[in-house]
This record gives sequence, structure tokens and C-alpha cells, in this order.
Amino acid sequence: MEKILLKIIKILQELNIEPVVYGSLGVACYLGNFKQFGDIDLLVEDDFIDNWEKFKVFLLSHSFILIDEKEHEFLFDNFKVGFAKKSILVKDKIINDYLDLVNYKGIAAYTLRPEHFLAAYRFSLKDGYRITNRGKKDQEIIDKLIEYIKNN
Repeated sequence: MEKILLKIIKILQELNIEPVVYGSLGVACYLGNFKQFGDIDLLVEDDFIDNWEKFKVFLLSHSFILIDEKEHEFLFDNFKVGFAKKSILVKDKIINDYLDLVNYKGIAAYTLRPEHFLAAYRFSLKDGYRITNRGKKDQEIIDKLIEYIKNN
């Protein structure tokens, strides 16, 4: 998964995008490979989602295959890759501002601090879809994050 992420980041750098690695792959920055990863969640500057057609064409020209336009999801090297607006982190009060982000493994990307991932996963438990389809899995990640934060 890391090799795929590096390929994607290299492609995004053509647009000067330094994405935020979100979701369980971002959490893995702290917890290690705690599960089998099925997707890559990336947050990008709002302009790219607001100008979706242009961004979509760019991704399609780099071997991304659109699988869900409404959710901004693609396949890339057989992995699902989802894009969303970076501003959701501030809007949902996961972080105070972008200064709360940390560099992701020394590459041209960012991620959240463990306490912000904890806030994000707790916030997601309010979402009907997540409660129905991911509740127990999300709670397991919350428990692992609490343990990590307690010990570090």
C-alpha cells in the first residue's frame, strides 16, 4: 500500500498538492500495520474538489479509474482511492487549523496527530452509515488510539 501511496503522491505533486493521508492508513503512521488496508483516503485543498471536472480529468489521465463520482472515489493499481476536501477537518472541529497537521513519513504529504485521529473516529461514530457498517471496526481503532496515546 505504501508504494501505491508514493505513486499517487508523485502524481499529485504535478499539481503541487501535498495531501493529508486520512483514515486507517493515516492511523497506521502511529499504530503500524494494524489491519489489512483496502483503501486510501486523501484530503486535498478545496479548490480541487470545487473544480471537480478539471481534477477528475487530471486523475483519469494518470490511470485512475472513476468508480464513484459522488464520493470522489477511484481505483488506482487495484486500490480504492477517495478524495475529499481538507477543510472538513476544521469544519468538523477535528483540528483547530492546518498547523495541527504533521508531516507524513518525511514525504510530500501530511497526516493528523493521534489525538486528532481519535477525535475524527469519535466524530464518525455519529454518522448513520458508519454506525451501521463500521461501528465495531471504528470502535476497535478508537480503542487502539486511546492505548497508543496513553503509552506515548
